[in-house]
Amino acid sequence: MKAYVLYGPKDLRLDELRPDPKVGQNDVLIRVRRTGICGSDVHYFDKGQIGEFVPRAPFALGHEFAGDVVQLGAGADRFTVGDRVAIDPSMPCGTCDYCRRGRYNLCDSMRFLGSASCYPHIDGGFSEYVAMPQSNCYRIPDGLDYGYAALVEPLTIATHAILRSTVAGGVAGRTVVITGAGTIGHLTLLVARAYGASVVAVSDPEEFPREEARRAGADYAFDPRDGELDSFAQSNPVDVVIEVSGAAPALAQGIRLLRRGGTLVQVGTQPPKVELPANLIMSKELAVLGSFRSAHDMRPALDLAVRKTIDLTSVISTVYPFSEFKKAMDVAVAKKRVIKIQVEQESGA
Repeated sequence: MKAYVLYGPKDLRLDELRPDPKVGQNDVLIRVRRTGICGSDVHYFDKGQIGEFVPRAPFALGHEFAGDVVQLGAGADRFTVGDRVAIDPSMPCGTCDYCRRGRYNLCDSMRFLGSASCYPHIDGGFSEYVAMPQSNCYRIPDGLDYGYAALVEPLTIATHAILRSTVAGGVAGRTVVITGAGTIGHLTLLVARAYGASVVAVSDPEEFPREEARRAGADYAFDPRDGELDSFAQSNPVDVVIEVSGAAPALAQGIRLLRRGGTLVQVGTQPPKVELPANLIMSKELAVLGSFRSAHDMRPALDLAVRKTIDLTSVISTVYPFSEFKKAMDVAVAKKRVIKIQVEQESGA
C-alpha cells in the first residue's frame, strides 16, 4: 500500500510499497477516506518529537480518521464489509490496574496509532489501509460525512477535558476561559457550550483563530499579551480555565486568572520543565487537573456530531488530496489562517 512515512524532522517520504497491515482475529481492515492533521503530527514532523515521545523508527503518522470496512478478521462480527466507521486510535492492554479501573487512557502498555508513544510504532491514517480491533471502530450514519467523522477523535479530547472539570464542579452555569484557539481549543469551546457554560472566553495571540472563535460562539476572544484578558477576569470571576495551548505563559496566566476555588484543566503538552505559581494554587485552593487523551468519550463525541448538538462546519479549513499530503503538512505547520487541515483519499485511489 501507499503511506507517507516520517523518517525524521521535516523528512516525510511517500512509500508506495509499504507492507499491508495484518488483520488479526478480531480486527477489521479499513480503507482510509479522510484523515486530520493533528498538532502532535505537526510536532513530530517539525520538531522530530512531541513531549517525551521520540520516534525510534520510521512510521506513518495520523490518528484522526474515518473510512470504510473492506475486510473482516475471522472473529470480527460487529461489522460488515462496506460499513463506514470512525476510529478510536488508543489500544490499551485491558488488564492493568488503570484499565480495570476504567482509566484506560493511562494504561502503562498503551498502543496508540500513528504515535511514538509505543514501540514498535503502529502506522497511522496517512496510509491507504489500517487494521484496527473491531472494538475501536464506531459505525457512522449516512448523514455524517467522512470529514466530520474524522473530527470525532479530536472531539473526544475536548469532551474529556470538559468532563474532567466535573471532578471540581464542571462548566455548567460557569465562566470558562480556554487558552489556545487551535483545533482542540475550538472544539473545547463548542463542547463547553454544549455542556452549559454560561460565559466562554478564548485566548490566543493570533487574530485568525480569535476571529473563528467568535464566529463559533465565544463571548469574548482575547490576545493574552495586551492585558484585556486580565481586565476581563477582574470583572468576570473565572471559574474554569482549560489550558490547551501548551504554552508555559498561558498556564501561569490561567492560574493567575482563576477565582478562589477555581479549576484548571491542563490539556496541552507543556515543555518538560515548567514553573508553577504553587503559592497561588495553595492560597486560592485551586483544583489543578490533567486531561490526557480520552477514555469512554467516543460515543458521547459521536453523538454530539451526529445530533448536530455542536456545529462542526467552522472547524475544517482545507482538505487536500492524499497525493498532496506534503503540501498539507506544510500548511498545517505554517498555521496561517487555518484551524484543521484534512487529507482525503478517494475510494478507488
